[in-house]
Amino acid sequence: MLKFDRNLPDEAARKRAQQKWDNVAKPLNSLGRMEKLICRIAAIQETEDVQLMPRCALVFCADHGVVAEGVTQSGQEVTALVARSIAEGSANVNLMASAANCDVFAVDMGMVGEVKHPALIKRRIACGTKNMAIEPAMTHEQAIQAVQAGVDLVGEMKSRGYAMIATGEMGIGNTTASAAIASILLDAPVETMTGRGAGLSDAGLMRKVDAIKRAIEVNRPDKKDPIDVLAKLGGFEIAGMVGAFIGGMTHRIPIVIDG
Repeated sequence: MLKFDRNLPDEAARKRAQQKWDNVAKPLNSLGRMEKLICRIAAIQETEDVQLMPRCALVFCADHGVVAEGVTQSGQEVTALVARSIAEGSANVNLMASAANCDVFAVDMGMVGEVKHPALIKRRIACGTKNMAIEPAMTHEQAIQAVQAGVDLVGEMKSRGYAMIATGEMGIGNTTASAAIASILLDAPVETMTGRGAGLSDAGLMRKVDAIKRAIEVNRPDKKDPIDVLAKLGGFEIAGMVGAFIGGMTHRIPIVIDG
């Protein structure tokens, strides 16, 4: 069972933050969405004295068994290579984050290739998921474990002083998993939800769509049960991000969602 707290936004803090904006020498609401975003953060942090620094990005990394179906143009070894470059500080996300005074952490949620680096955060569930086209990607227990890891990691980041967290992901094959999840939860056609990922050919895209359809047929996920959908069609890094979003609510940390 997942362990987390349901902390709703503090509406009193939101109102106090809005009052602070209204008392600034400027036309009311003249800063538009920025004012609204700051007030939303105030409600999350329970204070009108909003803190945006220090901040970090958590890049959740894992591999997908469905790669065996020929749904990607790169092999699983790329996941570990990119995770290592993030840990070393040389990936594109590190360069962009440095411009925003943001620290970056790679999180091993379950890569096939294990990376040994002191800066890598290890929350490894297994060596990649199973091939969802022929069986569930993970067990129900593994899905819960991965989500809980994300929840707890946000708490750890808060204890280290971080006031805001962005999420990201790295995992060859994860657009196949995310398209499958979206198709079920949004009740949308697989073809509509499935893209070329990192640049699949027409034939590759057809294999990707076919693999997703087979995964849905074989596993029959229950769209009313998000954990069931996540376990049968998802990935450890996707589950970790889900946990990070819940962790933002639990630990009152604003989460910038990406990935």
